[in-house]
Amino acid sequence: MFKFSFQVEPEDESPSTTSKDEEAKAESSTEESKSTVKGDSDVYPCEELDFESSQSNKTAVNPDVTSTFTPGAELAIDYLNHLALLDETFTDDIVTAETDHSDLIPNRYEGGLKVWECTYDLGEFLSACEERRAEFGGKKVLDLGCGAGLLGIEALLLDASCVHFQDYNKDVLTKLTMVNYDLNCRSSTESDESKEQKSTPVEVKFFSGDWGSFTEKYDETYDLILTSETIYSTQNYAKLLQLFDRKLEPSGVVYLAAKTYYFGVGGGVRLFEQAIDADGRFRHEVVWKCCSGVKREIVRITRKL
Repeated sequence: MFKFSFQVEPEDESPSTTSKDEEAKAESSTEESKSTVKGDSDVYPCEELDFESSQSNKTAVNPDVTSTFTPGAELAIDYLNHLALLDETFTDDIVTAETDHSDLIPNRYEGGLKVWECTYDLGEFLSACEERRAEFGGKKVLDLGCGAGLLGIEALLLDASCVHFQDYNKDVLTKLTMVNYDLNCRSSTESDESKEQKSTPVEVKFFSGDWGSFTEKYDETYDLILTSETIYSTQNYAKLLQLFDRKLEPSGVVYLAAKTYYFGVGGGVRLFEQAIDADGRFRHEVVWKCCSGVKREIVRITRKL
């Protein structure tokens, strides 16, 4: 059994602000050598995962192992916390990450089992006013690098017509994202009247694997792409920008939440802005900042017309 070495936090405490850059500082040179980025031939290819078959043996979730994220008024998202994952069995890649006390093994495990602080930032930003909430109505949304899937679930609760969840690791999607989606969007307690009011069917899909493979293999395009804590590695910037170009509708918007700088890893908002400028296909604007503690930002990205 895979055992997470997380500290249990009281329910009334705010989400952990331990950052990927802080985790990276603590890694030894031996661990860094294990994390050398490999070529694209070594990445996991993208594939679509079937929800029904992946969740066929799941049992009811104990409320004691869930937490609640409240991004805005009348909007609450329940999700599995670390207690729910203590007795899960995971693939060798994730077991290795835990053994090495690392949240990141490039091209093997990308930290998806942990809800990072920028996800909370972006979730709250998107629900902060009616104008932003209205952006989701009837729209097609991609939760890129979704992890627990909080942003995609928020989009569904805000009446998006289609949400696709993408994360690198299958285990993250089947043991965390799908369960959270089921908790919030497929509840057996939902009234028949409420179901009837949803006249338009909502499309939900789940994709695992590499961004480059996802870009090439599937022709899906989106009105909104939501992504959090995905620019810590500069080596993936070209791949990410190519995904934006192929997957974003002409009038679409990307909302990207990230730390200003990821110490020990090398990426950050300023470096990604430089990559956007050099690429030449997109405009970018910082629409939110946190200047206390670990500096974090939200960037709005659109196509150049």
